[in-house]
Amino acid sequence: MSEAPAKFEGLLQRVRSALILLPFVVAPVFFGGWLFALLLAVVGFLMAREWTSLLKASADDGVTLGVTVVLLLAFGLMLSPIDAIMLMVVACFACASYCFALGKRLSPLVGGLVYVALPLLAAQFLRLDPLGVFLIGYLLISVWAVDIFAMFSGKIIGGPKLAPTISPKKTWAGLIGGMVGAVLAAILSFFTLVGFGFGQMSFTAVIIIAPLLAICSQIFDLFESAIKRRYDVKDSGVLIPGHGGLLDRVDGLIGVLVIALLITAWRGGAASQALWIW
Repeated sequence: MSEAPAKFEGLLQRVRSALILLPFVVAPVFFGGWLFALLLAVVGFLMAREWTSLLKASADDGVTLGVTVVLLLAFGLMLSPIDAIMLMVVACFACASYCFALGKRLSPLVGGLVYVALPLLAAQFLRLDPLGVFLIGYLLISVWAVDIFAMFSGKIIGGPKLAPTISPKKTWAGLIGGMVGAVLAAILSFFTLVGFGFGQMSFTAVIIIAPLLAICSQIFDLFESAIKRRYDVKDSGVLIPGHGGLLDRVDGLIGVLVIALLITAWRGGAASQALWIW
């Protein structure tokens, strides 16, 4: 095998992973409702099991966290995701009390609720927007673009390391490339949404938010890398052979969903208006 194909094998793996997951994501995102909630529930349970395994917690903790995430998503479907987020906060305090009483670590259960349940409830909330299908699609495309462009530019340009003690392969060139990818995804989304008359979108807003999404994606990618380095784990799981676990594929998306929820909470109103009309 030549050096060039070997050099970009990681990039090809990322593309193959996206193609493998894409058919399971498109229909639920498009139809929304219970089908989207079902997708989130399955993903949430798998993420919960991987999270507790990553932190070397017990299998019982993994099941407890997974069931709690599924129940929160069901609550969000029946009432509202915002109510479910408030219930999640209560569950965090309850889990913290349980952990203190038994002398258990907080990170598997309490940390897992924040890391797994919060972004999924954010996705559930964002999908309820009148333009929710476009909003979720935009965030997914942005994360994939950041991931692919960051790896591509990092391999081609190289240069100074972004966080050598956490993830030796990540470079500042990769971060800048990821921002470029996010901007291109924003431009594509703008012309798709506005050009075909599906809704309103401020070009300035999406261009400003795009680099922020790229930075959040990279920060959460580094966060999971730090967790894996702390517990001496290469991958979060083996769900996709040769590509790692589910958390390895959605770590950047977790950050993007959370920051989208925070921006919406800060600006108020509909999520698409808060994110796209400035």
